Amino acid sequence: MSTGITQKKVNNHLFMQEITRMFREQGKKSVTFIVRGFSMRPFLEDGRDKVILVPPREPKIDDIVLAEVREQTYALHRVIKIENGTYTMRGDGNPLRMTEEFTYDKIIGLADGFIRKGKRVSTNSLKWRTYSAMWNITKPFRRILLAIYRRI
Repeated sequence: MSTGITQKKVNNHLFMQEITRMFREQGKKSVTFIVRGFSMRPFLEDGRDKVILVPPREPKIDDIVLAEVREQTYALHRVIKIENGTYTMRGDGNPLRMTEEFTYDKIIGLADGFIRKGKRVSTNSLKWRTYSAMWNITKPFRRILLAIYRRI
């Protein structure tokens, strides 16, 4: 049975340009795509989970943002600091010292939710906020927890 969904692999930069165009020119309310990479472990898994992205708005601490962090280099990470118009973000699975900075004009979109194992989880849900808060508390032990997670 066909679902009518087509999957394509495309150049990352072209993909980001297309998302931006869809939000600006087509007035799309959201775009959903499969997560690539391991930097948001344990919450998001490469090739399995999907992100539901909405058009850019002013992010807050703990928002998950897709932004261009260097020329044609993009990251979907959590905002951890806002200072003088500069946003700092870090992947949940990255070392504490590994951060990226960007300005508002570099935001492609904000995560409104995720699809994991076929179920939608809103970034505004109590479940997501609780997991996020618990993960932030574990900062001193994160490397150990991630090593255990990778072995499970």
